[in-house]
Amino acid sequence: MEALLRDDPDCLGVITMDGDVVHLLDRDRLDAVLAGDRDRLLSDVLDGPAMVLPATMAWDDAARAALARPAGRKSAPAVVEHPDGNLGVAPIGPLVEHLSESYAALAFQDGLTGLGNRRMLGEVLAAFDPARPVGLMLVDLDRFKEINEALGHGGGDQVLRHTGAVLAGLCAQAFRLGGDEFVVLIEEAVDDLEAVARRLLESLREPVLVDGVHIHVEASLGVTSGPASEALLAQADAAMFAAKRDRTVVERWRPELRTANPIDLSLQAELRSAIADGQLVLHYQPLVDPAGRVCSVEALVRWQHPERGLLPPGAFLPQAERSAVIADLTDRVLDEAIRQAARWRAAGWLLPVAVNLAAPVLAHDRFITVIRALLDQHGVPGNALIVEITESAVMTKPERSARWLDAIRELGVRIAMDDFGTGYTSLALLTQLPLDELKIDRAFTNRIHHPQERVIVEAVARMANGLGLTLVAEGVEDQHTADILCGLGFDLLQGYHFSRPVPAGDLMVPATTQVPGAGADQGRTAIDDETVGAAWP
Repeated sequence: MEALLRDDPDCLGVITMDGDVVHLLDRDRLDAVLAGDRDRLLSDVLDGPAMVLPATMAWDDAARAALARPAGRKSAPAVVEHPDGNLGVAPIGPLVEHLSESYAALAFQDGLTGLGNRRMLGEVLAAFDPARPVGLMLVDLDRFKEINEALGHGGGDQVLRHTGAVLAGLCAQAFRLGGDEFVVLIEEAVDDLEAVARRLLESLREPVLVDGVHIHVEASLGVTSGPASEALLAQADAAMFAAKRDRTVVERWRPELRTANPIDLSLQAELRSAIADGQLVLHYQPLVDPAGRVCSVEALVRWQHPERGLLPPGAFLPQAERSAVIADLTDRVLDEAIRQAARWRAAGWLLPVAVNLAAPVLAHDRFITVIRALLDQHGVPGNALIVEITESAVMTKPERSARWLDAIRELGVRIAMDDFGTGYTSLALLTQLPLDELKIDRAFTNRIHHPQERVIVEAVARMANGLGLTLVAEGVEDQHTADILCGLGFDLLQGYHFSRPVPAGDLMVPATTQVPGAGADQGRTAIDDETVGAAWP
């Protein structure tokens, strides 16, 4: 029959029946059918080149293939080929709709762990019945930065995926906020969250094998409960920070734990970006001895904000100290300060750099490792660094602080008590701490001209000398004050009389060899990496 139809020149077409449906094939289409030219037939039916997709192809892949066609063909139907060879036609609408739904789902999903993301958490909290309490746990991994540095980002990602899998296996509603922070929502056992948290920690501590290394994941948890709202997240964050600071592993939020307001949270997020982008800079203020020699400098952090200009530490450090961002900030400051000390040493001047450490830092042994590693990395001895601590930081946990400072001192690092006189340090505690320097707060320095204040400063000076401590006066604003302090036996002076905090290349030091009696504006020399050795006596 096919041969007769193909060879009969008078055959103009063929009529076929498919049930009640009548099909008319003209001569061209009949020839295409007889020749088995599927592509030509499909092109005729679809008014253009046909896209044939296997019926087994995933919906997402099919939708992407359809949208990858030329602009004029994006909306054309797709041809579906079934395993038995039969063809079908699929409209493009359902494919695009499915792809749109897939992208919408991805907007609520963390790409690394598959958990819900921060946006999804907000949607879930908003959907809860406000009359029904819910428990929220904020999980923050400990020492994750060290894992990233040791194993690389690929190894760090494996640890994050492992953490996400553990949380998802234990709790129906687990989310990753970003970085190494996770959130778990608990609808049952709200009154027993601490027990749930500890079971979760036990599961996390099961070793995970990463590149042949068994990693034991540790975490700090903040827990809270109440009507579902964004306030729960702020409460859990405050509790988690307390757990990290006090090394208690798990803390439940209580009213005395200050929660961050929205401005604080925004600033903390912005500060994290600033650290990553290198917006934090150090300015240096010299400490001068009675002979006019610069013996050390204090590094003071500033934020070179892209919109608000150069911000002083008071504009961001208090918020940083209330959050885990203080760890990254401290890492950045220590790295740059020790790097600068190495530059000055290479230029011929052995100039120690002092760095202030906040109270939360003293709760973490990791900073001992960080300081040791940075000293080795930049090739300088421990005495190139001076660590400054405040009275309030030490008084939180004096025994632990003493052990921490002992470990730092074993590296050769000097320890200075900063702002002495403004806190509640007992004189007995000074004998128990491994101190090298005592810095008198500017509140006493500014009132040194009053007889009663001078008596107090004289007593402190005698005590410091008796303990073998280097005595430093902060806030020296004029030559007369410098003369009095030198007469009382102060070893080092610091203040605007000598120099404001400035970038390393702009550092100005007195060229005189004698502080007492010298004019405030007597010759000053700019110090940079090339001239440092010649400029300082």
